[in-house]
Amino acid sequence: MNILSINILTTIFLIYIGLFALNLSMERNAKLVLKEPLSIKKIQIFKVFGWIFLALSLFHSILAWGVSIGITAWFGVITLIAGAIVFIQSYRARLNLNLLRISFFIVIGLQFFRL
Repeated sequence: MNILSINILTTIFLIYIGLFALNLSMERNAKLVLKEPLSIKKIQIFKVFGWIFLALSLFHSILAWGVSIGITAWFGVITLIAGAIVFIQSYRARLNLNLLRISFFIVIGLQFFRL
């Protein structure tokens, strides 16, 4: 697996993690997924982690494609992932939580390929 494909896959999964963290920072969506409301402190933590993961995904996108194509591709992938999260959230909200866990372990595994 070459470094370009590692950066592209890392970008995709980091965007999913970041957008889902921002999704959980909304009270209604947190109730759907976690079956209970979150405290204000947890909501703020999810917001911070969501933006951190999105910034990391932008960094990996720029590493993969360069600045001009990387930013454009990043916005395209964000649109695709946001649509997927909304679609899954509508029909099977708990599935998003399982996909989050899988995505997190895939990102960690991809970083081992980088070494």
